[in-house]
Amino acid sequence: MASRAEQAAALADAFAALVGEGRPVTVRSLREKARVGTDAAREWLVRNRPAADVPEVPADALVPVLGPLWSAAVTTARDELAETAAVERAALAGAEADALEDAAAQRARAEQAEAEVARLAAELDAAQTAVQEAGRRAVATEKAAAAAADAEHAARERAHTAELDAADARATARTLRTILDSTRSDQDGNGTGRAEH
Repeated sequence: MASRAEQAAALADAFAALVGEGRPVTVRSLREKARVGTDAAREWLVRNRPAADVPEVPADALVPVLGPLWSAAVTTARDELAETAAVERAALAGAEADALEDAAAQRARAEQAEAEVARLAAELDAAQTAVQEAGRRAVATEKAAAAAADAEHAARERAHTAELDAADARATARTLRTILDSTRSDQDGNGTGRAEH
């Protein structure tokens, strides 16, 4: 439960708020605004309600008293405003620094990614060059193998032709030998018959 001093402060704040809002100050409105009991609101209002027959505030007489208070209040408000502005500027500077740092980090990551892409592109080019070279070597190997097969086939044909020629030569030699042998036999037979005559 709030103390009497806390209730009095709450009632004073509620009274000032109601007057500032232009609302009528009643026991009920004061009680609701200050969140106190009805008796406390009534008692405070009886003791503190402004009298209706009070003369105007003597402004000239109060200037020497209120002037320093007003000056102090304005100075305090300015100091608070300057402090708030400084805090906001510091926060903005920190946010800007963080944003710049994030941008620099993102730029570094982008540069690293670009370097990685360039490295992979170079590796891909090298791999494609190697594949093309391997393809050229395979084609050259196939051509060499085809040429070797053609040479082997030609050699076999030449060997076969040589074998046929050798066989023909042997057959011709046999035929000539047979003819020669037959001729010699005939000559030998003819010589013998002349001698007998």
